[in-house]
Amino acid sequence: MSTFWNFWAVGCTVVFFILMVSVVVKYWRSNQDADKSKVVGTFDGIQENDAPPPKILFVAYFIAFAFAVGYLIFYPGLGNWHGLVKWQQSDDKLSSPTTTLEKQFEGISDTSLTSLANNQDVVASGWILFQTHCAACHRSNAQGAKGFPNLIDNEWLYGGTDDEILHSINKGRDGAMPGWNEVLNQDQIKEISYYLASLNQRHTDVPAVTVEQGKGVFAQYCSSCHGDGSVGNITIGVPDLSDGVWLHGGSIEEIQHTIRFGINNVMPGFEHQLTRDEILSIGAYITKARMDRDSRLAALDQQSVERGEYLAYAGDCIACHSAEGGEPFAGGLPFVTPFGTLYSTNITPHVTEGIGAYDYADFKAALVDGKGTHGYLYPAMPFTSYQYLREQDLKDLWEYMQSIGAVARRNDANKMMFPSNVRLGLLGWDIVFVDKAPLSYELPEELVGKVTDVEKWQQGKYWVAGLGHCSECHSPRNIAQAIESKRIFQGNIIDGWNAPDITANELLGDGWDVKSLTDFLHTGHSDKGSAFAGMADVIKNSLSWMTREDIESMSYYLLSGDTYNIPQADVKARIPSGFTQQAYDDEIYVVYSQTCGACHGEDGKGRVPIAPTLLNNGIIMHKDSYNTIAVTIRGLAPTYLDEDRNFMPMTSFSEVLSDQTLADLISFVRKYLGDRVEPVTAQQVKEVREALEKAGYTGGLHTTPDMYDERDQNINMN
Repeated sequence: MSTFWNFWAVGCTVVFFILMVSVVVKYWRSNQDADKSKVVGTFDGIQENDAPPPKILFVAYFIAFAFAVGYLIFYPGLGNWHGLVKWQQSDDKLSSPTTTLEKQFEGISDTSLTSLANNQDVVASGWILFQTHCAACHRSNAQGAKGFPNLIDNEWLYGGTDDEILHSINKGRDGAMPGWNEVLNQDQIKEISYYLASLNQRHTDVPAVTVEQGKGVFAQYCSSCHGDGSVGNITIGVPDLSDGVWLHGGSIEEIQHTIRFGINNVMPGFEHQLTRDEILSIGAYITKARMDRDSRLAALDQQSVERGEYLAYAGDCIACHSAEGGEPFAGGLPFVTPFGTLYSTNITPHVTEGIGAYDYADFKAALVDGKGTHGYLYPAMPFTSYQYLREQDLKDLWEYMQSIGAVARRNDANKMMFPSNVRLGLLGWDIVFVDKAPLSYELPEELVGKVTDVEKWQQGKYWVAGLGHCSECHSPRNIAQAIESKRIFQGNIIDGWNAPDITANELLGDGWDVKSLTDFLHTGHSDKGSAFAGMADVIKNSLSWMTREDIESMSYYLLSGDTYNIPQADVKARIPSGFTQQAYDDEIYVVYSQTCGACHGEDGKGRVPIAPTLLNNGIIMHKDSYNTIAVTIRGLAPTYLDEDRNFMPMTSFSEVLSDQTLADLISFVRKYLGDRVEPVTAQQVKEVREALEKAGYTGGLHTTPDMYDERDQNINMN
């Protein structure tokens, strides 16, 4: 600083300081003349008096002035004066780093990314540069977003070697795929999407022939780049379509969109913006993040991961946390309630979109206490049942959830009405309705001596009450959507179907035994009929993956009963007579023969693989005729549980038979094939029909996945 500007800065500082001191001294001297009784002015009826400022204010000013003088003596502040302590700006570590990137690279001979990843200073610099140049697309944690790849896994479109990574940063990448909307028809596009989903071993509600047709179309139009879809090509950036990594979204809908319109992804090159050392440091940060992820995965207990996977299937996690045709565990499934629509969340280990920022305590709090990191959870998350999980099972489940792939799918916004959208209110719900008492494994007094295998009963209760959470669907709920525990397993309407009464009395009375119920729960098929709708999904995504021994324990428990579910001593299984000569002579049998007999057989015993038996069928025999009515109005799509036992679609009779004719037909079938003599009325049929029509569940043919997606989600059928 020149002599002139030095004196100018010193003079201005001193003059300003003297001026401020003078003003404060002036007011301090005049303070004694202030009269608090004197009215200076009146504003809107409020008087302003001439009260003196408190003396503490002046004391504070003088203390501040003293500190200011001391600062100017010891530190720079008066022109070229350096202060008695000789402090310089370079002494501030935040203002002047102790090292630069060039200095960090001095003496480094091994510039491989693995070696640089072990240099903390280089990695720290790389992180800063990554946040500036890369995070906008790849997220601050480098896990990516839809359309922008995850950089900390080991799936690299153009290869993950040092040279390939540095080439990507230097030169950029151009990823393009043509759209096929003008070449393929919509059916072909759908067939290809289902074939690709099958490569991921993902369950879809389509027959095997559709998948096979998709394979043929794929081979004709896509194989020149993708081969059979199971091998990537890093030379041109062709992805492996058989893994769980989908850059542009892996739901059926998103896959179809990509096929229709293609993609045109461009990553800019940074060779003209960043120096060699800067690019190396970014590569070092990415490599360090990959190494840390690999270390975390390697540290997982593999036995615990395997057990956790089994538990995840037992808990049906994938079914609820995956949208229709969506990526596993990525969320998006809607739950329509009387208070609005909820959407399941992404529970993959993506830090920003999933639960990657959770630790075990957070995971446990969500699973068993209903406390998410963003607030209390709605009871659509069955924490009221999961609270019964054993600690080791919780830990195993946590280990598995950390091992699955991260999916960058954003959660859907819930559409809950006020005040249900206020999360804090759920704390009150928890306090009032959640029973925190530990699960009792003691036999009720009424069952002592009747249950011969207590250990099996206890194991079954653990599965049914906990991960199986059977009561969540099969029990009535009160106005606040809390389970009515004293009416456990007595049935509930969900998505236009009746999750039927499965109390011990009902099951035993309908002729279920351990073998038939275990067959049904484990395979979806039994000599008492086949699963459909939501129960088929539960079997497909959950129960069929469990051991038969565990399923058998569940059957044993359900048939034996428990508190609030004690079977009557005199309960007897109904024994349908089947069609007698009197039945064949009945006029309504002609209607049965014309509408049902071709598929279910003239005797009602079914035709494999056309249609299941109606004789002895658990739904036909059930005391509640709702599902039998609903099936005739809605129709049914195949469940595709077992390729060898997939029944044909069942058409709807809503536009074929009148309410009265349907009522007479159902009463006839239930009487002879289900041993239920109570007649079904036309009014009952009408009420079910109107409810289903209002919700958009009647399509005139049979139920399709589109009905679920496209219907009015604001209509609550429960």
